[in-house]
Amino acid sequence: MALPERDVLLCRDCCCGTAKKHPGVDHRAQRDEIEALDDPAGRRGPRVRVRVVDCLDECDRSNVVLVRDFTWFPGGRRPKDFWLGGVLSDASTEAVVDWVREGGPVPASLQRHVFRGKRG
Repeated sequence: MALPERDVLLCRDCCCGTAKKHPGVDHRAQRDEIEALDDPAGRRGPRVRVRVVDCLDECDRSNVVLVRDFTWFPGGRRPKDFWLGGVLSDASTEAVVDWVREGGPVPASLQRHVFRGKRG
């Protein structure tokens, strides 16, 4: 199997994805929509691997999604990391999903969510 072109890490189990911190957000639906991107064999487009992680240590920016794009360095395995915070609405979740499927630069609809992560 080929390595994925993009890894999507969805922060959960700390404060991201909790009704306590973000009541009124359908965290399960968000997780389901992002997990539906998982297609490491590239049957539906780019090879995408989705991983749900316990904590990305950016709790002040929850809900956090980290997109690691390996297509920025063809032939290499060094990714370009895109940190997205405050992904709380259906529209922002859909924008993340669309962007991961399509690739390219971060779309204007997600620019306000981009931040520089502690690890990147």
